[in-house]
Amino acid sequence: MSAGPTPRGRVLFVDDEPDLLAGMKALLELEGIDVILHDSMITLPLILREADPDVVLLDISLPALSGTAAMRNGLRKMLRTDGALLLFSGRSLNELSPIAHELGADGFISKSENAMEIVRRIQTWIDRRRLKRANDRREGANGTNHTALATAR
Repeated sequence: MSAGPTPRGRVLFVDDEPDLLAGMKALLELEGIDVILHDSMITLPLILREADPDVVLLDISLPALSGTAAMRNGLRKMLRTDGALLLFSGRSLNELSPIAHELGADGFISKSENAMEIVRRIQTWIDRRRLKRANDRREGANGTNHTALATAR
């Protein structure tokens, strides 16, 4: 993770392709985004709790425990994250779309896309997540204010 100014967002890649990940990490860090790389589904829940990523990109072809098997077994509930959960694969977009829908992922990104397009799409997901969090906080504060007003009456 980078030091210095507040990061524009945080991304967790769960993948086992070090060359691809090194390149993506470098590009995202140039955009001010913290990047965490992880190569195992087994310890992922621990990493997620510590990292609190805006976006999780999950390779659906990891050895040992594939991302699709993990999603079918309730990965989102197990991970307890409000970050966007995206499938990340070398498969075509036509293949990924139905898989993402079936597994309940928020979306998908193909590794075959242009690297700068992947960065742009990740930035969009970060922005969505941050906007949702801000709206949730605002609604929570409004709910607290309404409750306080009702109690005061």
